[in-house]
Amino acid sequence: MSRRSRQATEVMATAGVYGEINSLADCHRVLSEALDITQRILAKRPNYAVMQRIHTELDAMKKWTEKGREPSKSERERVDVGLIAAREFENAKGELAVLVDKLYCLNNYFEAWPTDEKAATATDEDFFEDEEDE
Repeated sequence: MSRRSRQATEVMATAGVYGEINSLADCHRVLSEALDITQRILAKRPNYAVMQRIHTELDAMKKWTEKGREPSKSERERVDVGLIAAREFENAKGELAVLVDKLYCLNNYFEAWPTDEKAATATDEDFFEDEEDE
């Protein structure tokens, strides 16, 4: 696990490593929800640079996983939406807080790209142990 994933994971206090994501289908759902939130925020504040960057990354994640495609390791390693959320939105409230939680989950899931079985049963210890194995 990279330093940025470890930071994003440390911020996630209540949920497991992948939070509400227990399968690839959940990943697609959460990704879609996160994109919807960023689009709503950008509709109100179109020049919001941080949100533009997050939206661009989420859009890339969607393209990398369309039609059953598995993202390459280099694509997965480029994702840093969780780190951006940790740095930029520490005290987020409302819809932004919901987005932050989704970004942490997506970052961790996307970087690890676990099987559905592993995603559904993963613990923080599993996530950190996988890093030690690399």
